[in-house]
Amino acid sequence: MQHFTMKKNRFIRSSTLGIFCISMSMTSGAFADYDEESEYENSKYIPIVYSGAAVTMGADSSVFGDVQSVSAITLGDSAVVNGSVLAGAAVTIERAGVVTFDVRAGDAATLGANATVFGNLAARAAVFIGAESEVSGELTSGGDVKLGAAAKVGGNVTATTSVTLGAHAEVGNYESAGNVQAVHGSVVLGGYSTVKGDAQYGTVISLGDNAIVEGNEIQSYPGDFINHVEAPLASKREQLIQKQQKFADMLVPTNNELATTIDADRDFEPGVYHATGLTTTADITLTFRGSPTEQPEHWVINVDTYISFGAKMKIELVDVALGSTIIFNSGTYTTIGANSIVRGTLLAGTYITAGANTTIHGIGPDCGGMFATNGAITMGAGSTFGEAGCWPVEQQNDNADEHDGSEGSSCGDESNDSNESNFGDESNEGDEYNYSDESNCGDESNEGNEYHYWE
Repeated sequence: MQHFTMKKNRFIRSSTLGIFCISMSMTSGAFADYDEESEYENSKYIPIVYSGAAVTMGADSSVFGDVQSVSAITLGDSAVVNGSVLAGAAVTIERAGVVTFDVRAGDAATLGANATVFGNLAARAAVFIGAESEVSGELTSGGDVKLGAAAKVGGNVTATTSVTLGAHAEVGNYESAGNVQAVHGSVVLGGYSTVKGDAQYGTVISLGDNAIVEGNEIQSYPGDFINHVEAPLASKREQLIQKQQKFADMLVPTNNELATTIDADRDFEPGVYHATGLTTTADITLTFRGSPTEQPEHWVINVDTYISFGAKMKIELVDVALGSTIIFNSGTYTTIGANSIVRGTLLAGTYITAGANTTIHGIGPDCGGMFATNGAITMGAGSTFGEAGCWPVEQQNDNADEHDGSEGSSCGDESNDSNESNFGDESNEGDEYNYSDESNCGDESNEGNEYHYWE
């Protein structure tokens, strides 16, 4: 960590662009998953929660955005992900859990009773769908598929080995004549179960009492079969390490050095702060106070080791404009006490743990982010990350060294001598996704539904 002495106001003013560009590069849009092996499928996901190990969500917890993990992901009873779940290992959605978009598992996938996936589910190993649970889209497995009693799949079911439907289970719906395919094994339909399309089997098909295949029963020939379960998601670990280091290398004014313990309410003006370790006591308020200019301002709190927020700690925002960012960057772990309210993005070298009934979200419509490089992320029961209607902020720039010395910010090639933020000359309001490997602060600003992600 570098240190220097400079009048605070001048430091904040001259470093505004640097803080902005690097902090924007750490928002969740920067982590759009891009993998050459399955470019389209991977690139459409934008995790706002990313773990280099496992992710565990407690009962009744919720995340408003995509969740990605190098290892397993577990949703507790009635936990909700308003986005997609992307795991390098197994995915477990316990009783009445909900995922509003897709689920991808690098190993097995299990849904407890009354759980729901409103998108597609793809797993590289076996899939078990509990009683009265539902997958609205396609279901693809690299192993067996088993549907419990009265479970439903709206689209096609494809398994490398066998498919088993419990009593009263259904494949297909009023919109889709869902097909069942067991490439190398059997198709077994329990009593009163229904397949609205065709049933293809590798070895044998067995129908229980009053089970129905509304289409054709076809013996499949697996010689031409290709397993369409997507490749494992690319790890973000190295990318995250690099971005954490960029924050850690930022210059810090001497008067922005923090004590290791904050035991009373205090204010934070925009700028870069540093501590060797940081603990807050319970029941205190940290106020991030901007200036009433309606221009985005930025805070970075770099901590060499741990950050530990006490129970019922609260972060409040005063005169903080939309587009502003707050980054907490810990070299090791971050813990948040129960019933706390945190604003901004959390980065941790190891793990992140949030206590029960904790709320974490960004500024304005930004969801914020939780990124743990090498450790797990654990959310306590009843905790909430993001909020309804939020979305990931797109990456604008990944270069904190370039600035024009003015109060405004310019992330393009043009100099900017005014107070106006400038990210290019052209706006685009289309619906198309655009992915590029080229690092560029952007020749276009994006004000519609088009997303640009630069690595």
